[in-house]
Amino acid sequence: MSSMGEPEIIKAGGFDLAVYRAGPDVTQASPPPVVLMHGFPEVAYSWRAQMQALADAGYPVFAPDMPGFGASSAPLGQANYTMDKLTHAMAGMLDHYGIDKAVFIAHDWGALVMWQLPFYAGDRVLGLAGLNVPLLPPYPVDPMDMFRARFGDKMYIVRFQTEGACEPVLEADMAATFRYFLRKPDANTPRPTDIPFAEKSLDLIGHLEKGEGAWGGSPLMSDADIQVYVDAYSKNGFTAPLHYYRNMSANWLDQKRFLDDEGNLPKVKQPCLMITAELDRACPPEIAVAMPDMVDTYEQIDLKGCGHWSQQERPDEVNAALLDWLGRHF
Repeated sequence: MSSMGEPEIIKAGGFDLAVYRAGPDVTQASPPPVVLMHGFPEVAYSWRAQMQALADAGYPVFAPDMPGFGASSAPLGQANYTMDKLTHAMAGMLDHYGIDKAVFIAHDWGALVMWQLPFYAGDRVLGLAGLNVPLLPPYPVDPMDMFRARFGDKMYIVRFQTEGACEPVLEADMAATFRYFLRKPDANTPRPTDIPFAEKSLDLIGHLEKGEGAWGGSPLMSDADIQVYVDAYSKNGFTAPLHYYRNMSANWLDQKRFLDDEGNLPKVKQPCLMITAELDRACPPEIAVAMPDMVDTYEQIDLKGCGHWSQQERPDEVNAALLDWLGRHF
């Protein structure tokens, strides 16, 4: 994939997983291996700046196209993309490379999966660093009921629930789709807490359909970089990535097996770093408020003036934060 070269295709957790590698071989490295997990609608390419920085610092780096994305396989059926299957795919990747434990760094949906690793595969985790999406307390009710009640039926996660409803819109002009999603805020972008509630519907599909003149912000990357995403999604489209959202209710039910008698998750023992972004409308910094009580060793960095795509919008700041944290803990 462009500057990242070609991936290795391995078997992991029932998927053919495309894994991009950088840095020394695990058997020849003193620093621990690092796994980079991307979100939606992205692929491993979103970590290109971090892969280089971490490899230069001596870390063995592994960046998969997550199951269903990019060059990885995308088996049909929503049931293939539950949290149980996704976390075990990450453990299966470690098995393939003979890795006992790794540090996981993740963004967006990759972070949602990563933050569950301590519960589904905790013996494989050295540490966790999340970008934009934190470890969340268990939802008190089905998350789809919550989202519908708070934001209405046009909220993007609610709209994503019906297979085939949003795929035609997202796939009609994929270059436009990625220009829409992969944008950065401008000087006039308000903080999420300053946006009136009436404007917080998060109807991303409806907003996409209005055209670029209504989108706001500015393109995050060049046309050549956008084309990398278009090429990656041309293989399997958006159905498998959207299944991540479609399993949120099932994952909520499955997570109950880890809860204590008071409905809380066990405290995460591994060192954790959270990087939030001030102008992330979908995932504002405030949603990380519970994290200090949910982990034993916690640090947080807030990127001022930054939008949702932190590692691509602020690569130097993110790299510096990650290298500093890694260097102090591992």
